[in-house]
Amino acid sequence: MTTAKQSIWEITDVLDELVALGWSTFIGSDLVRIDNEPPPASVVCSSIAISGSTSATVLFFADTKLAASGTAAVLGMELSEVSDDEIHDVLGELVNIIGGNLKGVVSDGEQQWGLSLPVVSNAMQRCPGSRLVAEVSFVTEGGTLGCHILEHSS
Repeated sequence: MTTAKQSIWEITDVLDELVALGWSTFIGSDLVRIDNEPPPASVVCSSIAISGSTSATVLFFADTKLAASGTAAVLGMELSEVSDDEIHDVLGELVNIIGGNLKGVVSDGEQQWGLSLPVVSNAMQRCPGSRLVAEVSFVTEGGTLGCHILEHSS
């Protein structure tokens, strides 16, 4: 019997902890883990790539209303004052926090690891040629959010 080697990116429990910690620390509200669901139709998605002996892209996404209300909370603004640029800045920083911590978890000390700049869009991002290896979904006051790790083909 042959078994496939497990990817270092198959770390759903770690991803769960990092997303919950990042959100609660940065935004200030707690998350409740739910069964994985597809991203909402109206979404803000931020991504960051991690590279080293293997590579992956982290996608962090929230429904647009939650992204806006979370941004308003972080910046101490009224919801009606929040712009797309500000939402993109906050979600970009969140994926940067998650990605930086994941890089620390998977780094082997033998190779230099890199972290790209975040990319944020008002649509779900795709990563052709990659495979989903870890995913988490959450609900909080105001909506749902999730995070995926997509491992790149070697």
